[in-house]
Amino acid sequence: MFKKRPRVSKPLSKLEPAYWRGRLFKNTFTYKGRRVEVSGWSVKLQLFGKRKTFSLSSSNPAQAAGEACQIYQTILAHGWEGVTQSRAGTGPRLPLAPASRISPASIASDLHYWRRRLIHRKYPEQSNPLGDREFSVRIEHARISQYFPLGTRNETEAAGRAMHIYRAVLNKGWASVNAVFPRELTLALRWLDNPLAWTYTTIHTWGSNGPFRPAGGQPSRPSGLSVAFIEPDEGIRIALAACANSQDGFRCDAAFASAAEALREIPRRRVDFVLANHDLPTQPGAACLEDIQRLKPGLAGLLYSVFEDSDQLFKATPGGAGVYMLKRTPPFRIFEPVAKMTGPVTREQIASHVREYFQRLSATLPSGPPSREIARLTPREHDILALLSKGELAKEIADTLGISIWTVQGHVKSIFEKLNVHTRTEAVVKYLQK
Repeated sequence: MFKKRPRVSKPLSKLEPAYWRGRLFKNTFTYKGRRVEVSGWSVKLQLFGKRKTFSLSSSNPAQAAGEACQIYQTILAHGWEGVTQSRAGTGPRLPLAPASRISPASIASDLHYWRRRLIHRKYPEQSNPLGDREFSVRIEHARISQYFPLGTRNETEAAGRAMHIYRAVLNKGWASVNAVFPRELTLALRWLDNPLAWTYTTIHTWGSNGPFRPAGGQPSRPSGLSVAFIEPDEGIRIALAACANSQDGFRCDAAFASAAEALREIPRRRVDFVLANHDLPTQPGAACLEDIQRLKPGLAGLLYSVFEDSDQLFKATPGGAGVYMLKRTPPFRIFEPVAKMTGPVTREQIASHVREYFQRLSATLPSGPPSREIARLTPREHDILALLSKGELAKEIADTLGISIWTVQGHVKSIFEKLNVHTRTEAVVKYLQK
């Protein structure tokens, strides 16, 4: 008996209207207590670190998808300012770039395209004193995106490196690129989930074309608590080992690529503390830690998660916790909540140090009235900002509060203006520090 292999469909390109047809939605608004659905279609576009919802002119889904595709192409060719001016009628009507001009093959050889997409990341790797002046780029392909530090302050050189990485993505795929080029990622250590108490930091992976170097520039020490990581991505494993070896009182003695390897090796090694990726490919990280702790009773374990950036971290925080505490740390201080801990390490000892650490943070918050900016928010804006801090999306907030997505987006825009911020992450940070 032969089983028919399931057919794997080829991912749709964002340059095809068919891609956008599946992303059309009907906006709603509340009128006299009733939710009313508009007749036209809308689409939400996210590109170059900015997100915006567009109302489309056609009620026909096929035509609306074509219009959405054209808007996306115009943003690629002329940037957000061009498409906003064009649709608002405040500037000249910019021609929509033909698909051939912005095809993947065209982008791969367009140095001007990549020069316009260079960015300065807010949290460069602290090991590089010039990091705040070096360029990075966000590359998207096949519904996957990554931030890449480019290691140079020269604009032309940075654009050339970005173009080279994109060509490698097209020709060799993401797995090959991730193994070769350094990436910028957000790492969150999940000390407690209820109340939620996480620390997070920005790390740079190191591939085969970059040297291995500890995040703090210090070699591994023979003394200190022995730490092991379970991480399938080699670049992240190297970065985690560098972070551990850079903090006084800790050292990385082992890093395993799989749960099976960790289950085989950890019970016969001297390990004080083991950290596992929450999303291991063969089993959940929590289940892996439980299996290891059954083989080696008393061993302390901790889960961590890896995100594209801090915005994704805030969206992914689990709902339901009564208190949310998230603290950014430098990469060479990833074990800051337990920095004063000494062996033998136990789960109870870790929990005690973590509680004391976040209690000290709470004690440093201003005891006076809230900041002038927070005080300017309306009660409804406070409600929406509280839900944003729990990682809820606009549609989820609309359903929770019984209002339309348009109303939510209007309140979010007002929150940004009153708090003088540009992203949800910045707004949430100000809210949590109130």
